[in-house]
Amino acid sequence: MDLKERRNKHLGNADKFFYQEPLHIVKGEDVWLESSSGERYLDVYNNVAHIGHSNPIVVEAIAAQAATLNTNTRYIHENIIELAEEITATFNNELEICYFCCSGSEANDLALQIARAHTGQNGCLVTENAYHGNTTAVFQMSPEDCPPEKKEEWIGLVGGPKKYLADKEKHISESLKTAEKIKNNGSAPAAFIADNIFSSEGIFSIPKGYLKNMYSLIRSFNGLAIADEVQSGFGRTGKYMWGFEHDKVVPDIVTLGKPMGNGHPIAAVVTTREIAKSFNSNHGYFNTFGGNPVSAAAGLAVIRFVNNNKLTKHAESVGEHFKKGLNSAARKLSVIQEVRGSGLFIGVELKSNRITSKAIEGLLSEGVLVGQTGPQNNVIKLRPPMTFKKEHADQVIKAIEKVLS
Repeated sequence: MDLKERRNKHLGNADKFFYQEPLHIVKGEDVWLESSSGERYLDVYNNVAHIGHSNPIVVEAIAAQAATLNTNTRYIHENIIELAEEITATFNNELEICYFCCSGSEANDLALQIARAHTGQNGCLVTENAYHGNTTAVFQMSPEDCPPEKKEEWIGLVGGPKKYLADKEKHISESLKTAEKIKNNGSAPAAFIADNIFSSEGIFSIPKGYLKNMYSLIRSFNGLAIADEVQSGFGRTGKYMWGFEHDKVVPDIVTLGKPMGNGHPIAAVVTTREIAKSFNSNHGYFNTFGGNPVSAAAGLAVIRFVNNNKLTKHAESVGEHFKKGLNSAARKLSVIQEVRGSGLFIGVELKSNRITSKAIEGLLSEGVLVGQTGPQNNVIKLRPPMTFKKEHADQVIKAIEKVLS
């Protein structure tokens, strides 16, 4: 049997391939991936390798710590403490308590547990096509995957940036009605959670006032504001370390994941001392692998590399160059409806999902790997490692123009 047959036999078909003919990737270096046949691809999709594939600083940190000690967090160790210190140093002073786990799904699940414990309430407001993870609870918070017939009454769906931009007052009014509805159903909202680049909504920079209004709304119900920074964090959206900062707000809870360990599984929840105290008084929390010495070493290597190499500013500069070039292409290609996003997280909306799927296959043939997203699945997702440069952006723009012409 070939690899595809062996995978289907033992792993099932739940995890879909990106392409009609699956890629067999065997090597990664910086912004490049190499297939088993020796073909090189410019990676404009994998935000997990936040500071580049096989970054030697991360590899060395993981190897050195693994060769010394790896155990659970029942013991004192410098790595987890230093990582918590360096993460919280990037936030408002009140966001000072960290809980470590292994994935963004775990982080968002824990954030919901914390919000419920602190507020004594049960419900949650999420945007209409959001994705926040795949645990039992977080699946409910992910309408991109959770079909309407499986949605439970404690979930309230609110409009994302597109509806807010179309009619701000209507968006606020309908969001309020949604919160009141789930409260009347016995599930007063404990939290509102948003992915701050709205990836599954089609990729949007935060519209001015969107988070301010939604945070104000949820707090009027005594709920908490959760910033899901699993995709938008660590400088990804440019200018600021965290996506929510673009709307000048301070959340009650922040969740971190994907890029945090550059491919090593580590995630975190950050909150205030007051909220942590109310959670800890009734629950307590332990995660065998969350924040273990090796994972924490990877996390430290990533956050220090981001800071030392000014990657947040780099993402802003390269992202502006990238969007300018894509907008120039859009003026020549009527199939491109809109270019959106911030920093190195950009969406290119096309006329249909059929055209988008065909474009993604075409870009593969040009040696460029991208993703596909949005409620209609008609948005090309551009989300490269943060070491992506302007010359790489130019290569992608050239390929997009060729494929869509």
